[in-house]
Amino acid sequence: MSATAMTFDLVSQSYKRNPFPTYRRMHAEAPVSRTKIPFIGEAWLVSSYDDVMTLLKDKERFVHDPKNAGRKQRAGISWWMPRLVRILTDHMLGSDEPDHRRLRGLVDKAFGRRGIEGMRPRIEAITDGLLDTVAQHGEVDLVEHFARPLPLTVICELLGLPQEDRPKFTRWVQAMTQAPTALGIMRTLPALFMMTRYLKAQFERRRHDPRDDLITALVEAEEAGDRLNEEELLSMVFLLLVAGHETTVHLLGSGSLALMQNPDQRARLAEDGSLIAPAAEELLRYTSPVEFATVRYPREDVVMHGQTLRRGDCILPALGAANCDPDQFDHPDKLDITRRPNNHVALGSGIHFCLGQQLARMEAQIAFERLFQRFPDMMPALPAEDIEWRGTLGLRGLAGLPVNLGATA
Repeated sequence: MSATAMTFDLVSQSYKRNPFPTYRRMHAEAPVSRTKIPFIGEAWLVSSYDDVMTLLKDKERFVHDPKNAGRKQRAGISWWMPRLVRILTDHMLGSDEPDHRRLRGLVDKAFGRRGIEGMRPRIEAITDGLLDTVAQHGEVDLVEHFARPLPLTVICELLGLPQEDRPKFTRWVQAMTQAPTALGIMRTLPALFMMTRYLKAQFERRRHDPRDDLITALVEAEEAGDRLNEEELLSMVFLLLVAGHETTVHLLGSGSLALMQNPDQRARLAEDGSLIAPAAEELLRYTSPVEFATVRYPREDVVMHGQTLRRGDCILPALGAANCDPDQFDHPDKLDITRRPNNHVALGSGIHFCLGQQLARMEAQIAFERLFQRFPDMMPALPAEDIEWRGTLGLRGLAGLPVNLGATA
């Protein structure tokens, strides 16, 4: 890397609260820039929509497995990390063809058996139940009491985890979403070990007592005589829990805040319920809960915007910045729930597009529609500058969202 390094604020409260000035700087000054990323080290940050799409779709030149680009190990994985950490992070998002095709085929078959669309009535019931509880309070933390328990309850039911086990499972998942630092990983290890032991027991139970749940479907998924081994099962469930669940939590929290901070858009949604689907898409684009896609590695030297990216270099596709590229989106820093077309990349693209995108979209549409129908006058209980955002690199989400519910419809 011979280019002059650029520094971007990617974790402060001011950035998380309003990332748009940083995105504008990326687009204007450094659409491809060398920077230093905590826990990863030196990397190329790519921010333009077209370049990010190239990274997401060009599976021949840009790979996920570092070994396919002449690199010994994955960025962010150190020699001192326990083997369990490596197993849980070695999922299909980090694989290339043909390994990815094999894993995706098995998982798609499991998801197909479950029929995600058929879960709509149950998700509506879970949403209404949570809102019934929320309605008992005049002021409530919307993240703690709604945005977090909704997707976690849904994923636990989808997997088939017993009701009595969900409180401890919730604690484990929350422990595993700590900031990506060496100390954070060490603090996470007890939860990782307990969750792994628990899941292995669930896998074994399903082998002898199959049920109508996703764990059984994953255990039994077969393609041309091939099945997921136990390590692949663990990494897949871990991916579904942490990546899928956490993304939806942040979408529901920051999306609700965005609607409250844009009363004209909130009013349009209240007037026209048919806008709920485009509204969910726009909130995905506008809030960009996942700010970066997984690291890509050039299989060969590549020139982008005059910068030479060497074989094996780390490249971070900046999804949040791509979703605010003025060459792709008119007035990208404005929330517009009628925006069409809206070809955002909040859920990825190419062969590694989000596995749970159908479920995430369904949850978001149901949650936003029912939440604002139930509490049409809901407003933040704190000024914008006092609302705390999580300082996690790569994820944009609220630590909490105190709200005054107002009158109940």
